[in-house]
Amino acid sequence: MIAEQRRQEILRLIEEQGSIRISNLGKHFDVTDMTIRRDIDYLSDLGMVKRVHGGAVSENNGDIDLATTFLKRNSEYKPEKERIGIKAQDYVKENQTIFIDGGSTNELFARHLDTKIKLRIVTHGLNIAWILSGNDHHELFVPGGSLNRLTMTFSGREVESMYEELNADVLFLSASGLSLEKGLTDPEWLDTSIKKAMIRSSNKVILLIDSHKFGLVSSRTFATVQDVNLIITDSNLNDETLKNYEQSGIPMILA
Repeated sequence: MIAEQRRQEILRLIEEQGSIRISNLGKHFDVTDMTIRRDIDYLSDLGMVKRVHGGAVSENNGDIDLATTFLKRNSEYKPEKERIGIKAQDYVKENQTIFIDGGSTNELFARHLDTKIKLRIVTHGLNIAWILSGNDHHELFVPGGSLNRLTMTFSGREVESMYEELNADVLFLSASGLSLEKGLTDPEWLDTSIKKAMIRSSNKVILLIDSHKFGLVSSRTFATVQDVNLIITDSNLNDETLKNYEQSGIPMILA
């Protein structure tokens, strides 16, 4: 079992039981107590659980529900998202300033960034910032605000203002849905204002989106397809959809 799957199961157990002991988890997963402590530390740093002596507890069942949903979403279509994240590395150059939007595909993109090249990175994704925090060559900026545990992103006027004041060479953007008619959409209304600010402040906008989101429309449009310079998706996208986007003048890359 990989670490992300184990952490998702830990969250589920805490949701059911209210608390959990490290020694019991070690036996349950057949791993060392040190491995479980690292899992608990990771989940605690993300605000998903509360560390206590010998284990972890849930302070609020609603928070754990959101956290479990977040990890579940991260595990969906992971091979496709992994390929997208790797392909997007072709558009990262040394000494660039890049914006990284929240989202599970962008998390995988962040995991594959070359740790040896110098970059200035701005992200309001807590999970993404955590991944990048140990890279000495990456100058990391994290605009703080109110944490949305469903998306693991910070939101609020503070976040939007920081993006308005900065200029990026490339924005790696995410969306919950994409269609030629409705454009890029998202259900989180606070997040859409931030996405708009990121787009306005970026010289180039690259949308990282898996093929399952094509044709989906969420509650709020935050950009048109013409606002995007490039779309990177996975090779499962059907030929007809690919042709329609290419005929509309939207550059497409399949990973």
